[in-house]
Amino acid sequence: MTIGKMNGTDSNETVPNCFFVKCQFTFGERVIIIFFFTMIFFVSLVGNCVLFSAILRHKRLRRSSTNFSMLSLSFANILITLFCIPVFVIDLFIMGKWVFGLIACKLVSFVQNVAINAALFTLLIIGVEKFLVVYFPFHVRSQRTKVRYLVLGGWIVGIIQSSVYLSYRTVKKFHGVAYCIEDWPSFKTRQIFNIVQAVALRFVPITFMICLHMVTIMKIRARLQYRRSNEQDETLSNSAMVQVSPHALKTRKKAVVMLVVIVTASAFTLFPYNGFMCWRMLASPEMLADPFASNVAYIVTMWLVFFNSVCHPIIFGLMSSEYRNAAKRTLSITWKSPASSRSRSDIRKQNREEPMIMTAQIGNCPSGSS
Repeated sequence: MTIGKMNGTDSNETVPNCFFVKCQFTFGERVIIIFFFTMIFFVSLVGNCVLFSAILRHKRLRRSSTNFSMLSLSFANILITLFCIPVFVIDLFIMGKWVFGLIACKLVSFVQNVAINAALFTLLIIGVEKFLVVYFPFHVRSQRTKVRYLVLGGWIVGIIQSSVYLSYRTVKKFHGVAYCIEDWPSFKTRQIFNIVQAVALRFVPITFMICLHMVTIMKIRARLQYRRSNEQDETLSNSAMVQVSPHALKTRKKAVVMLVVIVTASAFTLFPYNGFMCWRMLASPEMLADPFASNVAYIVTMWLVFFNSVCHPIIFGLMSSEYRNAAKRTLSITWKSPASSRSRSDIRKQNREEPMIMTAQIGNCPSGSS
């Protein structure tokens, strides 16, 4: 991180050797920052684990190629939540130095970038799939199983691109304090890599996805209007030209609208960080003269990056009754204690055995009177 200007008190005196981020904020400010990141951690962990379990437990959700993509998305969010948020908070605001060693220094940045790349590639694959399903519904159905291979391919591409961090992330000491930093051969190399990554893997895919979803929604809307205008004509309604029911079109439109909300949320949460990193790579030394403002911007944009992991389960829960019901069933199964499960099983078994016992008793009763 950049050299600080303020110490851990309320004083505004410059501290020349302050390399700690936590020395630029008061204790109360650090507590508030830690609270917001902790809140993101728990909400993201619970939400994505529930979503992941819901898809995994229910065959109806698991069979869909789109839901397999959602499974990939949830897994990427869980990786970011578990491996990145706690390390980020401990490193910057609690310890003020890197204490996790060289291997963790390389892996944390690697995992974070793999997960973000995989999530964006997954969203891109879903967007293209929805577009093809709407425009070429009968040519794409037989190819839906290939979507899973594309999702796995997205993870592989993300791993290859993020392997750069395994090479250039290292631990170095400044004024006796260890930091996990990027040690590039030259600043120019780092500058080119960060700008190309931001443009090619963030700005362009997200902008393309938003445009693709909007085109898909307009096509669905046009088909719905066509169906409404010709719903009285039995010849047209039974023709081979329009074989998709209005209900199916509305369902697809709702799914695409949900994806538009997800992609828009990704844009609002990922664009600021990547824009900030590009600005840092291109800004003059005079523009970076205020390290406190730069660190505040860094913390806010990183919080938005982590908040992106929270958006997906929230959007699914609010906009999809299918996911909502599956999540409720998953939670009810999880919270059910083994004792209560056994007792209910015993009651059902007893209810099944009682008619058999009564039948046997009736069969053994003596006939006639004494």
